Amino acid sequence: MWYMNENRELIRDSAREFAQKELAPVALEMDASEDFPLAQFKRAGELGFLGITMPQEYGGMGADYTTLAIVYEEIAKVAPTLCVGMGAHSILAGELIMLLGSDELKRKYLAPAATGEKILACAQTEGVGAMNHEEWSCRAVEDGDDFIINGTKIFCSNLKVADAYVVLCVTSDHVDPVTKQGISAIIVDADTPGLFCGDYEQKLGWHGSASGTLSFVDCRVPKTNLVGPLGGGLIGLMTSATNEFMTCGPIGLGMAEACYDAAYEYALSRVQKGKSLYDNYQVVRHMFVDMWGQIEAMRALVYSVFSEKDEGKLCLAKGRLMKIQGATVAEYVARQAIQIFGGLGVVNEMGIERFWRDAKVMAIGGASLEALRDDIARMIAGGMQDK
Repeated sequence: MWYMNENRELIRDSAREFAQKELAPVALEMDASEDFPLAQFKRAGELGFLGITMPQEYGGMGADYTTLAIVYEEIAKVAPTLCVGMGAHSILAGELIMLLGSDELKRKYLAPAATGEKILACAQTEGVGAMNHEEWSCRAVEDGDDFIINGTKIFCSNLKVADAYVVLCVTSDHVDPVTKQGISAIIVDADTPGLFCGDYEQKLGWHGSASGTLSFVDCRVPKTNLVGPLGGGLIGLMTSATNEFMTCGPIGLGMAEACYDAAYEYALSRVQKGKSLYDNYQVVRHMFVDMWGQIEAMRALVYSVFSEKDEGKLCLAKGRLMKIQGATVAEYVARQAIQIFGGLGVVNEMGIERFWRDAKVMAIGGASLEALRDDIARMIAGGMQDK
């Protein structure tokens, strides 16, 4: 592959070995539970996979985004939900701290996060919507050297296992609908009085992503935990959220590859009328051609966009496109694989239908595909699609 080099191959081989030898034997068990895969998450930290793009100064690998994509692709072939937890930790929360946080905050939170010693989460979505910032009501009020936080966040991943939450709070009387000024990012340690975690949501997919409601009742946090400028938290979130959207590209690619490979092996081994399904039915062969085409187009998109990211581009539009295409291709290939397996395809023990469920949740979780398309449309209208 054109995007591979010796160092990336070594890291890819390490990620592949981790996925196939350590995750594959417990993948179905992980999917059957809403419990966070803590042991596997910690192991990913030991291997350096939680700090791939974090600077070496703060305990990370200091590698590029293409390396990140390669690792996520390999893990997603076996355990997509683990990638969700890793992204919420390293990218959404971790990169927000990396972009805007003080050196003190980076050393306190990023360094242990890179190894998995500390787990991070980001709390942003509210009942009025993830992107309806002007109507958010979780508010932080200044009181001397502290903030006092009151309000509720929903669909927060890594709930209950996180050691610290990066919380997006309203800190002014008015949130500007254009600049989004008025919302601040504040780190709240999990053991802070006044912070309460709800029960895990029972979801269609992403089992084990540990998502649920986070509530604050007169939760007092020191002002030194402010990440970036007061009222300017969404500046960093725009970038860290885009980077998390981007990871849906290699995650979707890995999921699609796993479904394709399993379906192809089954189509060759399942015999009807003296021939394999693949040899016996043209319609099955054409399904594989279409799946292969979608996968290869997705691979080209993923690694071309990640290459642009490594060149210093923000990839605001293309990052969102990655989530759209990643979820769409993964859902399509998983659905076709289920059809090829027939009745066995909907049996949990076969391990195919879980990829379809995870792909469906990916199309909504974090930001719906419809909302992302609207974002991209605005960027096109403003000539920002190539930034």
